[in-house]
Amino acid sequence: MKLGIIVPYRKRPGHLRKFQESISEYFKDKDYHLIVVEQADDLPFNRGKLLNIGFQYALRQQCDYVAFHDIDMLPVDVDYSYSDVPVHLATNFTNSDREIFDTYFGGVTLFPVDLFKKVNGYSNEYWGWGFEDDDLLMRLTEQNVFTDFKTYEVPNLAQSGIYLHNKQSYVECPNTIDLRNNFTIHTSFRPDDIVCDYEKSFDEYCVFSIPG
Repeated sequence: MKLGIIVPYRKRPGHLRKFQESISEYFKDKDYHLIVVEQADDLPFNRGKLLNIGFQYALRQQCDYVAFHDIDMLPVDVDYSYSDVPVHLATNFTNSDREIFDTYFGGVTLFPVDLFKKVNGYSNEYWGWGFEDDDLLMRLTEQNVFTDFKTYEVPNLAQSGIYLHNKQSYVECPNTIDLRNNFTIHTSFRPDDIVCDYEKSFDEYCVFSIPG
C-alpha cells in the first residue's frame, strides 16, 4: 500500500526543512510519496484547499491512502499503516504544543482514497486557521462514514429541559467544580434562528462559563 503524505505550507522554510528530514528518516525503506502544497498568495491561509490540491496529486501518484499532515508535527512513535476507515493520528509527535482533545480532527489525519472521494474532500471555503477539519468530521458523521472513536458510559439519569431566549437569558448555580480533577460537562440544545453579524470574522456564543 502506497502512502501519500500531504503537507499544506506557506513561508515556514525552517519548519519545512526539519519536517522533510524527520519524515525521510522515519519512512526510510518504505513506500511513500511526500507532497508539499504551497500557498503563494497573500490571502488568508486556506488549509482545506491546499489539502484538496495535494489529494489530486496523490491520486496521480497512485497512492492507496493519504495522511493530511501539519508541518509542525514530527513523528516519534506513530502507526501510519493503512486503515479502511479515517484515523486521527495527532498523538506521539514532537515539535508541537497544540492541545489534543477527543473531537479534534486536525493535525495528522489518515484517509483511504475512496472514502476521501466519497465525502468530497475538505471544504474550500474556510480562510484562516481552523474549522475545515470540524466541517469534514461533521460531513463524515452525516454520511455514516466510520472513524476511529472512543466510547463513553453515560449514566441513565432523570432528564429535564429549560427554555431560554435571547442572549441575556442564563441559569446561575453554585460552582462546586474542582478544576484540579478531570470532569465532563455535557449539554444538548436547539438554538432559535441565529442572526449573524457579517462584519465579524465569527460569532461566538457562551454555553458554560465560570465568572472571573
